Amino acid sequence: MERFIDATATFDHAIERSRQMIALFDALTSLRPGQAANDDALRSAYFLAVSSFDFFAHELAAVEAKHRFMNGLRTKNIHLPMEVMTIGDVEARIAAAESHVRQTNSYRAFVDPGKLAEMLSCYCTRPWDKLESLINSSVADGERRPVEEIKGQLKSVWKRRNQIAHEADVNPALAGVSLWPIDKVDTEITISFISSIGRNLPKVISEPLLDEAE
Repeated sequence: MERFIDATATFDHAIERSRQMIALFDALTSLRPGQAANDDALRSAYFLAVSSFDFFAHELAAVEAKHRFMNGLRTKNIHLPMEVMTIGDVEARIAAAESHVRQTNSYRAFVDPGKLAEMLSCYCTRPWDKLESLINSSVADGERRPVEEIKGQLKSVWKRRNQIAHEADVNPALAGVSLWPIDKVDTEITISFISSIGRNLPKVISEPLLDEAE
């Protein structure tokens, strides 16, 4: 969808950069095998992929809100203050509404599956069911996963990202001398997983919001 082109391009670029960080890990390992600092390239790749997903979700929420405000399309649980609704100029009112949505969402981490569902539910019905269907549509029957398993993996990814971002990935054992181990294959799996959810978010958030009975 055209309205998501810029946000999608930014997300794709960040995912590609995270994969390049894995290539950097390979190069460092070849040059100086056994150096613990080599693993920091994997931590950077992990952090970049997950943070770019969070940014992407925030952008989609703001872009879709603006689109629906401009076209009189239904949303749910988006509350705009009276000072926004009473702005006379249409363009200024839409811009103020978009800014309010961005500010309201700014403290929310959409890598958290619960927060992601809460945001997507403003625009569509049963978002995780739609995500599960889209993710599983591109894999073989034997590799399809239930929604709770997908949500559980995303929650684990979010927790590990927080370890890296807020705790320097330090293992509290041994008085903080050691870091939590990080693995190349696991990092690659995480990036592919984040990418698979991200590329389906525009399809989900653009779905019309229906009554639960429909």
